[in-house]
Amino acid sequence: MTAGPAAWRTQAACRGTDPALFYDAHPAAVAAAKTTCAACPVRAACAAHAVATGEEYGVWGGLAADERPTPPPRPDPAPGPASRISDDELYDLLIDADPDRPALDQLLDHIWLPTATAYKTLERAVRLGVVERRGRALFPTRH
Repeated sequence: MTAGPAAWRTQAACRGTDPALFYDAHPAAVAAAKTTCAACPVRAACAAHAVATGEEYGVWGGLAADERPTPPPRPDPAPGPASRISDDELYDLLIDADPDRPALDQLLDHIWLPTATAYKTLERAVRLGVVERRGRALFPTRH
């Protein structure tokens, strides 16, 4: 298993599945996502992650957003807009990253982002040429 705070992701039954399935609010999509979660060996860790990080959307650990417990209160954030990683920072972070380890795990090891934002950030990394698609997953490019 990969080291790091999100190591459970490498064992997830949904790994390689289109994330859109887990964010579609249609009852049939929610049921399909929950079916995937039902056979997942890291379901509890996934649900705990969603609660701890305050994921507001999607099915995590077999629980839809309205089924998850309220996340613990967070300290008040600093005033101003939410922090965002610049293209230069993103490039520097991923240019020498491990090409055999998922880019999502490596990004989240360095900066906290909600999962949906992390995927959007990785789409920027694809455009920057430091992340590539391999099958349905995203990995740092091989140099």
